Amino acid sequence: QLHDGATGGHLGVHKTLEKVRERFYWTNLKEDVKTWCKNCVTCAGANGPIRKKKAPMRQYNVGAPFERIAIDVAGPFPVTDNGNKFILVVMDYFSKWVEAYALPNQEAITIADVIVKELVSRFGVPHELHSDQG
Repeated sequence: QLHDGATGGHLGVHKTLEKVRERFYWTNLKEDVKTWCKNCVTCAGANGPIRKKKAPMRQYNVGAPFERIAIDVAGPFPVTDNGNKFILVVMDYFSKWVEAYALPNQEAITIADVIVKELVSRFGVPHELHSDQG
């Protein structure tokens, strides 16, 4: 009644605890009020979902070309005459060099084949490959 009743107002743990202490006392009063407020469905809906903290942005130091590359797949796009509808984009972190390859699908075997035949054969194996796994 003092938290979620007609005059309660869903005011949170501290204000509800003050209102309860004005009128009542029992052992474990504080813990009971905390539990009641934390389990309140109305308050949980109003506060929204709990957001995960994101990792801080940081600068990567890369010492040589194609030491660290980033890859991403874009699409689907309209099918080309060759049957391709995706694009594999590869960027070198050191030089910012970008290459793009047309793909018929985004299966792992297709992407791995392009990386080995087009990149590794020309630039060597990168130490790091950054991907959003998409």
